[in-house]
Amino acid sequence: MPEPMTGGPQPDPPDGVEATAAEYVLGLLPEAETQAFEALLARDAGLREEVASWQACFAALTADIPEVTPPEGLWPRVEARLHRAPRVPLWRQLAPYLLGAVAAAGIAWAAMVSGVMTPGGTGPELHARLVAGVQGLALQADYAPRSRRLTVRREAGELPSDRALELWLLSDSAGAPVSLGVLTEGAETVLDLPPALARQLSGAAIALSEEPPGGSPTGRPTGPVIALGRLAPE
Repeated sequence: MPEPMTGGPQPDPPDGVEATAAEYVLGLLPEAETQAFEALLARDAGLREEVASWQACFAALTADIPEVTPPEGLWPRVEARLHRAPRVPLWRQLAPYLLGAVAAAGIAWAAMVSGVMTPGGTGPELHARLVAGVQGLALQADYAPRSRRLTVRREAGELPSDRALELWLLSDSAGAPVSLGVLTEGAETVLDLPPALARQLSGAAIALSEEPPGGSPTGRPTGPVIALGRLAPE
């Protein structure tokens, strides 16, 4: 997710699956591509989170605009006007509407880059302390809502050489523990969180468990939980 503008180089507009998700939310994909995307959406949780992020992003653009009921018979008049000029390609007839949708996407992207509007990017910074006394580990976890990054700093102790340490989210809305990521070998680990997880962090507990190299093979903690903390504003 893009960082706020700081005067330096800015990230490129979305491409690949991120751009496709935005086009899907705006309804710009052809029918065949929409069906293929929805089939992928049904089995890809990360893609569903991406779609939810764009839905929240575009919804924020119109949040302050009151709803207006269109006049009765508007759609038949639109259809009649379109059919009165059959020699004009349909895409040209619809160009103003498509350009408006593309403009909305561009505005949303610019707002996200500038930090004015970032899905899930509101709220205070969160902090938690994790201490594993037996292992001699002391960790500081800091969450920045604007970037949706959870930074874990190792302040004391060493990581085990034959085991991985994995961080888990424990919240009422999540139900079962959800992996936030495996700590890297360095003194600092930065975890980029998807919007669905970011929204659950405030006041939630986080746990550190010992796992096989590379992390839990089951998606749930398999080793002992060696530290617990709670994410909260200072």
